[in-house]
Amino acid sequence: IYIATFYSETRNMTPVSGGFANKTQNFEAVIQYQFDFGLRPSLGYVLSKGKDIEGVGSEDLVNYIDVGAIYYFNKNMSAFVDYKINQLDSDNRLGMNDDDIVAVGLTYQF
Repeated sequence: IYIATFYSETRNMTPVSGGFANKTQNFEAVIQYQFDFGLRPSLGYVLSKGKDIEGVGSEDLVNYIDVGAIYYFNKNMSAFVDYKINQLDSDNRLGMNDDDIVAVGLTYQF
């Protein structure tokens, strides 16, 4: 089992609408499990909140749940599917994209 969390704060580093957020708080969490037959499901959450943004105040910059899986065919080849469930409001004041995203891929490592 793999479990990880991450928290950070930045000041005047996160670009927002042609400027920078005066403060940003970031939180990430993920849990994964590696099955013996090659499957690794994953569940994650990411939140990035901009604070004291000029003309806006506080607003979520990123807020999504991530559901995915990797299947390892052998030590060199794997396939993945990833679904990002966006939790941002469609009427957010910064006009951030609120679409869900699906990604699939195949990886070969030499």
